[in-house]
Amino acid sequence: MSKKRYVVDLTKDDHEQVLELTRKGKISTRKVTRSRILLKANEGWTDEQIVAALDASLSTVERTRKRFVEGGLPKALNDDPRPGSKRKLDGRGKAYLIA
Repeated sequence: MSKKRYVVDLTKDDHEQVLELTRKGKISTRKVTRSRILLKANEGWTDEQIVAALDASLSTVERTRKRFVEGGLPKALNDDPRPGSKRKLDGRGKAYLIA
């Protein structure tokens, strides 16, 4: 087995927070899945075992590990903001449309 590049090591506070997230009812499915991935990774499960247990893709498991190691718990659980599309009208065009 190859050595993992991103090893998940949850602190006691992080562990409690992740456990609480998996028990709440009004949380997005993505956040619950990521929480479960972190819990299993913290217990020493391999990526393949986590994929089989949680029915998630291998890339999701790897990405969640990487995001946790590089950015901490909030980065691992939450999505980054998306840029959106460019405005179709500038200020002058918007004023013309309203007029």
